Amino acid sequence: MAITPARKTLLGGLTAALVLGLGATALALSQSAPAVAAADVPGLVEDFNYPGAAKVLQDRGVTLKRGDGHIWLTDATALNECSDVSSIAIESRKGVFCFKTNAKSGYLTLELPDTFSIWTQDHPVKATLTAEGEPDAVVNAPANDLTPVGEAGDTGVRSVLVEIRVTG
Repeated sequence: MAITPARKTLLGGLTAALVLGLGATALALSQSAPAVAAADVPGLVEDFNYPGAAKVLQDRGVTLKRGDGHIWLTDATALNECSDVSSIAIESRKGVFCFKTNAKSGYLTLELPDTFSIWTQDHPVKATLTAEGEPDAVVNAPANDLTPVGEAGDTGVRSVLVEIRVTG
């Protein structure tokens, strides 16, 4: 049985109408009102400020300012808790501060008063300290070593640690 040209045209037209109708229905049903207007959504711009810095200052007495996310303060407060290969232990008159790193390079700016030693594990550290009336001092702390700084170091002056930089 042969299909006549009129039937072909009719079947083609019905098929096209059905596809268009279903497509329009699907488009109409899938669109819903946005849950939040675009103007209400905060932008995602990294400002490199240390998250939770105000709470750390209140709880531990150290000001954490900015960094690239590769160095962060842990909850450890004793040297024996800060012996992991990715750790950097900073001793000050305020106590022991254990920092972790997850990269061969990174930085963290901070204010840690009365710092007197830096214990490094696998990564060498470049530390910048400042003391009242003195120029900033940059100290290279080699990997796997204790480096005296500030009042225990060459200057003999109480100093504030202002930057930790992992260098390798």
